[in-house]
Amino acid sequence: MNRPCWLITGASGQLGGHLLAAVTARLPDQRVVATSRRSVSLPDGTLTVPVDLADGAALRKLLDEHHPSHVIHLAAVTFVAEAQQDTARSRRVNVEATQEIGEWAEAHRARTLLVSTDMVFDGNDAPYAEDDDPQPLSHYGNTKVAAELAVRERPAALVVRLPLMYGFPAIERETTFVSQVNALRCGAPLRLFTDEFRTPLALIDAARALVALAASDMVGIMHVAGPERLSRYDMGVRFASALGIRRPNLIAASRLSVEGGESRAADLSLVGERFGALFPDLVPRPICPASLGNSNVKSERHAR
Repeated sequence: MNRPCWLITGASGQLGGHLLAAVTARLPDQRVVATSRRSVSLPDGTLTVPVDLADGAALRKLLDEHHPSHVIHLAAVTFVAEAQQDTARSRRVNVEATQEIGEWAEAHRARTLLVSTDMVFDGNDAPYAEDDDPQPLSHYGNTKVAAELAVRERPAALVVRLPLMYGFPAIERETTFVSQVNALRCGAPLRLFTDEFRTPLALIDAARALVALAASDMVGIMHVAGPERLSRYDMGVRFASALGIRRPNLIAASRLSVEGGESRAADLSLVGERFGALFPDLVPRPICPASLGNSNVKSERHAR
């Protein structure tokens, strides 16, 4: 009998490398197929399968060829500005590809876990629990709400909403967190909002949570969130402390000072108590040196 196969889409993203490591650590006997838009060598030597999720035929061929028992669907157009600039592509990738994965998984009795976002909310009634109604402010948020609806009522499907994540990626790449750390280390001014709140989650903790949830039989919606409600400015202070930087050059700013583009939500804090009660050994940590991950990534640079 063939080994069960776990398919991870978007494996070369900032969370994907950590997720792949978490799967292989917890389930070493599983076969893993990792996909990305481009072929990339991951830290453990795994080569991703290049698939553009905007290509429905290519996606169906991938599913039929590897016949996964579990699909953890990370891949999406995640940058708010990019999603707004190319609404057709963001809908094709974020919504229609998710619909196709959900239909295939239901037909083949596969487990589906869709990674969603705190940006499905408008920021006016935080903190948000799983049963709260989504009211997104951005086109990106709207596509994720539609993606959730495409899978959440299917058998063996779970939607996991994650907040803003932080930490060094498993694959060397430029991320918001990496850029902020570089600024902190060299003493460059770092302008951060004091009036935009999230429940930040370490990439490492997010990856471990996703593997546990994918291996479970839970369905519906689950929030996995960091333990603290922090402004972006507060996060900068915590990052500096975790890195041993005593006098960070932080500049307080308001989210209302950003002109143009889509509105920024004031407070997207998530309630993560349900996950913590079910998985007490995997409760996410506050920002600390260990939660930042490894800053000495040695794999090749990749920019999605």
